[in-house]
Amino acid sequence: MPTARVNINPDVLLWAVDYSQKGIEAFETKFKQFPKWLNKSEQPTVKQLEDVAKFSYVPFGYLLLPFKPNIKISPIQDFRTINNHDFVKTEKYSANLCDTIMNIRMRQEWLREYKAEQGYNSVAFVGSISPNMTDNDIVKKIRHALRLLINWQKHIDSKTSAFRYFLDVVESKGILVFVNGIVGNNTHRKLSVKEFRGFALVDDFAPVIFINGADAPAARLFTLLHEVVHIFLGRDGLDDHSEPFCNRIAAKILVPYDSFNEQWNLHTNDYDALEKYFKVSQLVLYRMALVYGKIDDKEHKRLVADYDKKYQEKKNNESNGGGDFYNTSPYRAGRSFCKYLREALTEGKISYGEAYQLLGVKGNTFENVMNSAAEGRE
Repeated sequence: MPTARVNINPDVLLWAVDYSQKGIEAFETKFKQFPKWLNKSEQPTVKQLEDVAKFSYVPFGYLLLPFKPNIKISPIQDFRTINNHDFVKTEKYSANLCDTIMNIRMRQEWLREYKAEQGYNSVAFVGSISPNMTDNDIVKKIRHALRLLINWQKHIDSKTSAFRYFLDVVESKGILVFVNGIVGNNTHRKLSVKEFRGFALVDDFAPVIFINGADAPAARLFTLLHEVVHIFLGRDGLDDHSEPFCNRIAAKILVPYDSFNEQWNLHTNDYDALEKYFKVSQLVLYRMALVYGKIDDKEHKRLVADYDKKYQEKKNNESNGGGDFYNTSPYRAGRSFCKYLREALTEGKISYGEAYQLLGVKGNTFENVMNSAAEGRE
């Protein structure tokens, strides 16, 4: 009996290549008959087409369409990136980032509808600040809305604890936070820190912050506060000057002038001591030393270059393990999101099948993730 083959549109195959951003050479290496499929001298089998779908990160059904799919991803105006590079202006997202945005937006849209139907109040501080306000007024407003302790550093013993403190505060005020370094739960699809460190999706009922978990732990706290500023602005992005603006406000929340000045006088140029006190990355401290006039631009660039070199050397010497799934799953799934999902399941507002799809896991794994997320809120 002859093997069943699929009449595939070559334009759809080329679309899959473009979507994956792996390049035509990668497909021709992986699939020896790929050139023949493109010139229609041969057709792929169903199994071969399933492999193409997996390799290109697209749903199998899309490859069966008679025309190129038109997947539209609403562009995010601002990403927190390394050195604020111009990636955003290209509006060419990688397949990994594209799928991450779609996944997070799906969760946000479900939660927005659920909270509105259940009579939840909107998050009052979304859109409550303006770049026309003074920095001091903005910092005070954000501190007040989040009920942040002025000298929070004195109550925290490490940078890890600092991140958890701010995560608890932000989530308790109605902002969903997801921390993940891969696409969903697929450890073979790692997110690139060079592409983005985080992004915010603004919504009155379900504002979202996504943090690239592949980034250095020391950088995640600053990313969290940076994206919080976007939420308070009420827009995913401002304009070409939004990144410096959000960086500046985030830094001033984490490292107030009076506290920095006091500690600088005690530990001038001793960034190890300053890091120990403020529980933030030394990169933030370099920036604040520049902003507060303690060092000049030349010295700031030198410090950043030295830090980047040391971090890269350290990263190269460390193992690249993915960590225990159930330790990371509460942050991948979103602790607050899981709380609402459990509530909806208990009240019969969503089926388990729908919940499985939203979380990307099912059965016993679903229950384990939900339980670990609940425990992670304590």
